[in-house]
Amino acid sequence: MTYQQTTQHVERLLVDTHLWVAAAAASLELFCSHALGLELLMAPAALVAASTLLIYRVDGWIDKDRPSRGVLPVLIALGVFVWAWSHAPDPVRWLVGFGALPCLLYSWRWRGRRCLRELRGVKPFFVTGALTVSTIGVPCLWSSQGVDPLRLGILVGVIFALLMGNVTLFDLRDQCADSERGIVTVPVMMGANATRYGLAIGSFSLTLALLIPMERVFSSQIHNCFAMAFVGTAICAVSLVPDSSRLRYALCVDGIPLLLGVATLVIAS
Repeated sequence: MTYQQTTQHVERLLVDTHLWVAAAAASLELFCSHALGLELLMAPAALVAASTLLIYRVDGWIDKDRPSRGVLPVLIALGVFVWAWSHAPDPVRWLVGFGALPCLLYSWRWRGRRCLRELRGVKPFFVTGALTVSTIGVPCLWSSQGVDPLRLGILVGVIFALLMGNVTLFDLRDQCADSERGIVTVPVMMGANATRYGLAIGSFSLTLALLIPMERVFSSQIHNCFAMAFVGTAICAVSLVPDSSRLRYALCVDGIPLLLGVATLVIAS
């Protein structure tokens, strides 16, 4: 098997099945739980992972331009979702149930009209907001522990900024397709190079200017994870270009929240 065939096989296995992005979402949920001082539970992370995979799969069914394949991952995700849903408290069920509706309609074109994703300025904020709500809202509503409002507010802001960088990098990959569809994103407005270097500078600036005072709110370990994530985003912004492979984008960009999840398990062990 050649290198190209191997990468294509890995891309179909991890990216086209949405297993990689589902694992990234679950990892971010674990990290947010730990950052808020909540107990690490597998059921909330499983619910976030299964919901993410199923929503991406539905999006792939609706939008044929997005590679989406694999029946077995969908069946597994359905089973995991039912199991996690059966253990979830009512507030989590309400959040996931109502939150899933706009996500499922995100790419749906009603009677030939433009879908939600194609409305001006919606795409980056919608995806970022949905992931922020799910990865922070689910563990908060699942737990019976109290959450420090200051810590919660700062975490929401930091995770939103981190995910906005994540989404912007994927918009960089989709720049040509978004431009043809009339979808307004940062790379479409600013161009590839300005987006890349602007995101790199912004990520480094957040690491230095915003995160240093947060040691009073979060532990040094969480602080270091924040710094690692933003530095990783800056490195991705400099090293990735619009024509980089889908596998490289997925491994690099979604690899950042995966690293946060691994770091969480190491810290908590």
